[in-house]
Amino acid sequence: MRIIENTLRQAITATVLLLTASACATRLPEPAVPQNDALSVPRITVDPATGEHSTEVDVLIYNIAALPWPIRSNRAKATKLIGEELAALRARGEQPDIVMLQEAFRSSVKHLVRRSGYPNWVRGPLAGDKMPDFSERAPEEFKKGRSFWKGERIGKIMDSGLYVLSDWPILGKTAQPFYRYECAGFDCGANKGTLAVGIEVPGMPGYLQMFTVHMNAGGTTTGVSEARSLTAHKLQLDHINEAMNAGIDTDQPLIFGGDFNMKQARARFDYTTSERGQLDDIVLVHHHCTVVAPTSCDVRMEATSEEPWLDTQDWQASRSGAHVTVDPIMVDILFDEEREAAPSIKGKRTLSDHDALLVRYRLSWNP
Repeated sequence: MRIIENTLRQAITATVLLLTASACATRLPEPAVPQNDALSVPRITVDPATGEHSTEVDVLIYNIAALPWPIRSNRAKATKLIGEELAALRARGEQPDIVMLQEAFRSSVKHLVRRSGYPNWVRGPLAGDKMPDFSERAPEEFKKGRSFWKGERIGKIMDSGLYVLSDWPILGKTAQPFYRYECAGFDCGANKGTLAVGIEVPGMPGYLQMFTVHMNAGGTTTGVSEARSLTAHKLQLDHINEAMNAGIDTDQPLIFGGDFNMKQARARFDYTTSERGQLDDIVLVHHHCTVVAPTSCDVRMEATSEEPWLDTQDWQASRSGAHVTVDPIMVDILFDEEREAAPSIKGKRTLSDHDALLVRYRLSWNP
């Protein structure tokens, strides 16, 4: 009987993997970088007293939950609707200058990209992109504890789901998966990692660095213990710090964001903000706009607690460069309302189970 049960489990797992891979198969060919189209020219103002130049940039991050069937259903329709929403913002002249997507796994994301009208775009690590199995940091117990039935030994059947779309030229990109098995549970099926992009902001000296990630989910979602998923999350955060130290130019301004999977996860947040987290010079938008500088930041979303950064999985943050200062001046939530045309997800007719986070930054410099 046990042999029959194991054979049946393997057959079901193989079928799910095949269906998942087929749903992610046909993708829009990624254009080579550099990409030089510029659909808009930002307005640059000059302070007559100081000579300081400044401009504003709107950045949207959005986990679009474009997971393939049978993991989730009706997500192709939702993905197309998201593309139409971005197109509607563009028609009103309200489109974000830069969009960073997470969980953009499905082949239908190509409809979103085309419909949204962004001329420049790149995506993160693909399913076949390789990294070593483990870093030297990985505990032996964690390495030995991998489960086949929780998807930790199967390999990557999906890509990273990361995209950056831009109205301004994309000068180059670096896409790197996390270490192959530094993941926990069913999250191991996606080749999650980092995507770093350099964007030319017309009129601004240097360039703007964008950095997006999607980190390991929590225990109940992954099917493994919270302790195991926490270890994977810490290993991935160490990898992010490693990648940023190696690939980010501290002379250039930086904006990064994504799905950090830290909602109500105090242990994860404490590790992120610890000395080992190495994020001391990073400005977390939720914290800056609600605690540090609430009078200089237009907060258009309702705070549900005294620590609103722990009420969401989705964060944006920034760091100034040597010559260009970055200040968040507005934060808002988009696409959070229910709509009749949207397929149901987690009991609600919304475009995704995440809200989109929009932040406006002021970039300033002295020529």
